[in-house]
Amino acid sequence: MQSRPNSKFTPEFRADAVRLAPTSGRLLAVVARDLDLSHSALRVWVRQAAIDAGGDWRRPLTKSS
Repeated sequence: MQSRPNSKFTPEFRADAVRLAPTSGRLLAVVARDLDLSHSALRVWVRQAAIDAGGDWRRPLTKSS
C-alpha cells in the first residue's frame, strides 16, 4: 500500500469508517485495508469515537445485541 502523505478525510468518511469497523464482523485491519486506510489510523479514529461517546476505548469492539 502506498502511503498518502498529509491525507485529509472528511468527517463523514471517518464517521462511516468508525461505524463500519465494529458492525462488519471483520477484523479492524481488514476493514482498514478495504477502505484503503492504515490500520493505525482506523484504530485511532475508533478509539477517539469511543472516548467521545463516553465509552471505554480499551474494551474490545463487539457487535451490539
